[in-house]
Amino acid sequence: MSINLYDTHTMLQLQEVVKPKSTFLRDRYFPTAPEDIFASEDVLVDFKDETGSTLAPVVLPSKGGIAVEREGYETHSFTPPLVAPERPLTVDQLNKRLPGESIVSAQTPQEREARIVTKDIEDLNAMIDNREEYMAAQTLLNNKYTLKQYADRYGSNNYIEKEIKFYEGASNPATYTPSATWSTSSTKIVSDIAAMADMLTKRGLGATDLIVSGTVADVMLGNENILKLLDNRRFILAQEVNPQEQPNGSVLIAVLNVKGHLINVYSYTREYTDETGSTAAFIPDGYVVVTAPGMGRTAYGAVTQIEGTTRDFVTYAAARVPHVVVSEHDNVRSLIQQSRPLTMPKVKNSAISANVIF
Repeated sequence: MSINLYDTHTMLQLQEVVKPKSTFLRDRYFPTAPEDIFASEDVLVDFKDETGSTLAPVVLPSKGGIAVEREGYETHSFTPPLVAPERPLTVDQLNKRLPGESIVSAQTPQEREARIVTKDIEDLNAMIDNREEYMAAQTLLNNKYTLKQYADRYGSNNYIEKEIKFYEGASNPATYTPSATWSTSSTKIVSDIAAMADMLTKRGLGATDLIVSGTVADVMLGNENILKLLDNRRFILAQEVNPQEQPNGSVLIAVLNVKGHLINVYSYTREYTDETGSTAAFIPDGYVVVTAPGMGRTAYGAVTQIEGTTRDFVTYAAARVPHVVVSEHDNVRSLIQQSRPLTMPKVKNSAISANVIF
């Protein structure tokens, strides 16, 4: 029995082979659980104000118990943005030798097509991974993200902005303002890190990681007070700590005991290319974030599309949904890789950000 490479179910199985690449911020702080794949376009989010910190009542022995209120939460509905990079495949590309293919290759266009499609899925998935990493970074830094939804060419002026915000009011409450810049202050760094950690731990939230930009890492590693606190057994300058577990761009540079808080200091210097072709760091120069692994989650809304064979609308609940569009007139078959991701915190204001070099 022949297999239709472009059948949606076939391509969904191919997705299991072409796994998304590891990204530091998304994977460490916004993991995805099976229940985070929604069968609807909208995603329901239950936000807690904080973890349980209420003392249990002490009662008289003759009293059975004292009623206590259940922990409150707020439910919000978000429509995740549609991320949909597309790549066309033409007859000319099928007849052209692929990189690394022998000059005297006997591969047929059909055989070459399977290789091209697999590589296209890898490339488009990588672009979606980068977009999710950007959303994760913005959630950590700003407690929100603003995305440009394009109607035609990526990078044009024809777009509508979509804002997804996880706090109320005009300003982000999950920020800290240091009294002095870290580049000139020799004593404030430790107290600032401790203050940011306290903003989380006093609410019962975790504060184990300090994510810093490359410039901040340089300042910290040149600070005498920081060097005195370093656990030298894990002070690595020339290589990553356990590089098999550290995705590209992240380096565990130190573990600090900051007023009783054991803080893993991660330098994250990875960059992305935006719609204008400009490069920028996921963690901008001068910025830091204090938080803990698993502070949020990445959920995915369902994708609905018209199937080419039946012309019916079909809804798929998956993190990645391929869609193939054919133009018989132009002899072009386009692969669109679709996703509806939403990075979000589990508890309100569970990452504290600061600009420490100014």
